[in-house]
Amino acid sequence: MKINTKKLKYGTAAMAITIAVIVLVVLINVIIALFADRVNMNLDLTPNKDFAITDETKEYLAKLNENVEICTTVDETYFQTSESKYIKQAYEVLKKYAAGSDKISLNFVDMTVNPTYVDKYKQYYSGSVSENSIVLFNEDTKRIRVISVNDLFNTEINYYTMSQSIVSSKAEKTLTSSIMYITDPDPKTAVYLDIITESAVGGNVQSMLEDDGFDVVKIDPLTEEIPAEASLIVINSPLNDFSEELVDKLYNFMENDGNYGKNMIYLASTSQNATPNIDAFLAEWGVKAVSGVVSDSNQQNILAGSGGYGFVTYIGDSGTISTGDGSETSYTGGIPDETLENPVAAAYVRPLEILFDHRGNVSVYSLLNTAETGYYLTEEMTREYAETGVMPEIEEKSIPLIALSSKYVFKDNEQLLSNILVIGSDAVLNNGYTSQTYLNNGDYFISIVNKISGKESGIDILDKDLSGQTYQATESQISAMRVVFMFVVPGAAAVIGITVWLRRRHK
Repeated sequence: MKINTKKLKYGTAAMAITIAVIVLVVLINVIIALFADRVNMNLDLTPNKDFAITDETKEYLAKLNENVEICTTVDETYFQTSESKYIKQAYEVLKKYAAGSDKISLNFVDMTVNPTYVDKYKQYYSGSVSENSIVLFNEDTKRIRVISVNDLFNTEINYYTMSQSIVSSKAEKTLTSSIMYITDPDPKTAVYLDIITESAVGGNVQSMLEDDGFDVVKIDPLTEEIPAEASLIVINSPLNDFSEELVDKLYNFMENDGNYGKNMIYLASTSQNATPNIDAFLAEWGVKAVSGVVSDSNQQNILAGSGGYGFVTYIGDSGTISTGDGSETSYTGGIPDETLENPVAAAYVRPLEILFDHRGNVSVYSLLNTAETGYYLTEEMTREYAETGVMPEIEEKSIPLIALSSKYVFKDNEQLLSNILVIGSDAVLNNGYTSQTYLNNGDYFISIVNKISGKESGIDILDKDLSGQTYQATESQISAMRVVFMFVVPGAAAVIGITVWLRRRHK
């Protein structure tokens, strides 16, 4: 049989090219598989880069020098197949942490398949690690933080249907702050007093401080002592007055055997009963929470649906105070909204009265005020208004809503400070306000706390509202894509195929 050398030549070449292409494709797939965990291949085409992480987080991850494991006790397919854009966004953000640092490992563990995987964390964590948890573990120092997948989102409740829905993502903020916490060599401790309160913001204050890197400990002040290592106490709108013994504990903590260096946050509430012992304690620090409720006569400042007792106010110059030595101190350094154009929302706020500016070793400053059109109604005026429907005579003026009192002492030519931050309403830190990107409530609060506690500010990351961020193609774009994929691509393939066939046929 005569061998056609021409056909053999071209056939061998074609086969060699085919094999080379196949090998190249396989090799590319192997390389992609090897680097998939380190290099995120997805493109973020959303206008605000909702599926990306900020440059600040990237820089932080690039400098990370401790080994961190992120263990998600949810099977990876849950994130991959979810129809929720927020779940998908959280998944992309998680992968970007592993891609952003060779010090971070990311594992997805199906607890139904491997229920004992998390047992290795038991000696470092007193709580339980269950399904739907995210464990962040510093393998070098053995520090740990356990959060829930739900902690990656801000949610709200529809009180008509009693259903809960996600309104924004705080995935990057939560993950970055958690990594900062477990890698912080000297974390600060905040004590949350477990007291009777009608407030609904207790958990939110605690989670905000935890997100900021504080180690939050809850204690019963009647049976437990305040830990000496604590740098901050949180007193959230106590319903009833404190005993003299408990007030003495607060005195001792704040004075710290003459070394000062302690801080307190006191949140008032319009629902509190009479608190003469607490009032006397605050009065020594130059602040009084007046019995009444603040509003604003300018309707443009009133929040819809608040009955006139919810309003907005702007930080402005209130975030910077002039100290006794003539210098200025800013409490807005940790706010991403550098222009301070985003307002602070307030609802059912008790007016604060600054009893004195400076007295002895105590200085008092107002950090947030109403506009000049602010006013407040006392309980008596409110009753009169409810009974008669006639608005009592009011005095419009700028009213303090957040005040800071500092008590100091000099030792070895060094000024030592203890601070009390008084907030006229617990509702100022309601999740409905602190989770909104167009309000400064949460950012301003944390900025003040970091300033008075001497804590280095974390990375300021805004929550992300993904509503309406899906890509919507126009009709002309849809028509163009239809033509390309239905006619141009198949046509081009057909032309190439016919050309190759004709060339081979005539050789």
